[in-house]
Amino acid sequence: MTLRPLRESDAPALLALWNRSAPYDLLTPGLLREKVWGEPNAGPALVVEGGSGFRVPGSELEASGGGLASPQSPVPSLLLGFALGALWGAPNETRGTVKMICVVPEARREGIGGRLLEAVEAGLKARGAETVRVAECSPNYLIPGIDLRYTPGWLFVQKHGYESVGEAVNMHVDLGAESWNTAEKEAALLASGVEVRRAREDERGAVMAFLDVHWPAWKPEIAGTFDQRPVSLHLAWRGDALLGFSGYDANNVGTGWFGPMGTAPEARGLGIGGVLCRRCLRDLAAQGLASATIPWVAPVGFYAHYAGAHVSRVFHRFEKRL
Repeated sequence: MTLRPLRESDAPALLALWNRSAPYDLLTPGLLREKVWGEPNAGPALVVEGGSGFRVPGSELEASGGGLASPQSPVPSLLLGFALGALWGAPNETRGTVKMICVVPEARREGIGGRLLEAVEAGLKARGAETVRVAECSPNYLIPGIDLRYTPGWLFVQKHGYESVGEAVNMHVDLGAESWNTAEKEAALLASGVEVRRAREDERGAVMAFLDVHWPAWKPEIAGTFDQRPVSLHLAWRGDALLGFSGYDANNVGTGWFGPMGTAPEARGLGIGGVLCRRCLRDLAAQGLASATIPWVAPVGFYAHYAGAHVSRVFHRFEKRL
């Protein structure tokens, strides 16, 4: 078995490998490219390739088409494992993450995961990381930790020295549950001097300045909403003062991914956040999507109230000091 850097030509094999190994986080070719080759702060991207003495059942078959590979799809070529590192953190902090790691089920307990993990950690440490987390990173993340249903992965990282630093949850919204009408609420806000509307392309600078004050870590994600057509961001204004924002398709584009959103502290309690949230959900429903995902949620009660959302996934967050 050979440990080597990932190549662009590995994409079809990597797609099948990932979808066979991570059935709760299936990727399309486009999403795989966004998560891997679109990672702005990528560290080591490595694969383990099997030798002639190791065959995954069905590995001699080629990937079919370019669609979504199912968890039962055979793994084309001899890719047995994959890991991607990335750097992220606050301005004065360099934190590493093992953003993605997987080993095809038939090749587990062969030391492949350990080799990949050790190599990624070494690469991140060489780039200045003092700590490393699993899965969570910003801005281009897929999941905020390890889903407890991935029991082998949950046990694997603990075996390799990672300690739990809390939990994170995703929430699910049934987009067909209602029309997401906000007309009455918006009229009331307008009567009080607050206008809620879709962001214009020429407002990028004003939005980034607002985020600099309140949520600088969200700037890259919100920047992505200005690349969508129409702009996938809604804003609340009082005159020239920006009070709040809510976006979608800032990450995991096309999957019903909601957020981020925020309301300036001085404007909370006016109902702005609820209107902004529901505007985005209405847009996602108009795309023909049946559901939306609200990821990495802190205010569970807010989304339960305004969107009828419920917790759909629970993740354990893990960290290791290098």
